[in-house]
Amino acid sequence: MLDLNSNEFVQQYWQKRPCLLRNALPNFESVVSPEELAGLACEEDVHCRLVLEDSDDKPWTVRYGPFEERDFLDLPESNYSLLVSECEKWMPELYELLEQFRFIPDWRIDDLMISYAPAGGSVGPHIDQYDVFLLQALGTRRWQYCETPSPDDPVIDGLELAILQDFKPEQDVVLNPGDILYLPPGHAHHGVALERCMTYSIGFRAPNAVTALESFALESEPFEAKSERYCDADLELDRHHAEITDKEIARFHDMATRLLEQSPELWRDAIGKLLSDSAVASPDDNELQPVYLSDLQASSWIRHPESRILYHRSAQSIEVYYNGNMHELPLQPEILEQLQKLCENHEWSTELMRESIEIEALRNLLIELAKNHAILPLTD
Repeated sequence: MLDLNSNEFVQQYWQKRPCLLRNALPNFESVVSPEELAGLACEEDVHCRLVLEDSDDKPWTVRYGPFEERDFLDLPESNYSLLVSECEKWMPELYELLEQFRFIPDWRIDDLMISYAPAGGSVGPHIDQYDVFLLQALGTRRWQYCETPSPDDPVIDGLELAILQDFKPEQDVVLNPGDILYLPPGHAHHGVALERCMTYSIGFRAPNAVTALESFALESEPFEAKSERYCDADLELDRHHAEITDKEIARFHDMATRLLEQSPELWRDAIGKLLSDSAVASPDDNELQPVYLSDLQASSWIRHPESRILYHRSAQSIEVYYNGNMHELPLQPEILEQLQKLCENHEWSTELMRESIEIEALRNLLIELAKNHAILPLTD
């Protein structure tokens, strides 16, 4: 179990300052070996990259997978790193590790990236724009980092990677297996392997304002015909006919502001769909396969590895958001309690399915989730 007081951590460190957690996961052993990680990097659809220092007459280069076995045989003895993203989607046993961080909301958790490096390997000094827990899983790694944020530090020109020009660390630590270094966004850091080592990086999503507005605009499209149109009863005449005036710009600004402020339901669904969006594509109508109650009862089910299932409580209803879709449920205590059980688990046992099916509203939700491939039958 993660040795962490979540209340104290959030109050003192989360999004505020770095935190070094010694032996946060006592006796931790990596569930993935370097060889298994390399094998995963050879699979289609796996997001992975190799970062090399002082290669091809450049200070830093990056190569993207999927790779082949000979790609690893041609690597130097040192000064490289293999990084594989979204490992939890390919190795379900890693979900147990992510469970340790669920004091942070589900929608915030982005992915678990695993990196391997021989002695001297790193990805260079850099800055991330998201929160990250760096868990040492194998061997030792030296981390240098800044206690104060510096998000606008210049980077080296002409590189595909954003490597800092002038990195001046304020802290210097060595992490052993089970140690964790938490870094908020904007804090420069640099990790170098002291020996053959692996690091698990648990990263967190932080959508920006533009992304939120884009989602709101998409959600508003069906209501475009009814939305307020530009009007100018106080039309200015003392101006050139080709000019766009400050008053006209202000009218558009005020019109857009009124739309944003007077549409709480649109905002709710826009954010719900944004935060639950995933790579799971709903099948076309002609590809939809019928799902029957007997199908739900026949086996255990598991979330699609890419699925996100979240919910929001309104005054009279519960909006369930999954993979950019919304399903409405009545706001009733037994429905909410059972829905929370579903959200808490990655694998849904036959018993949990049976309990949920007994509630008609949840039965309909489960059928919809299955039809849209948000959940999958668990086969032996």
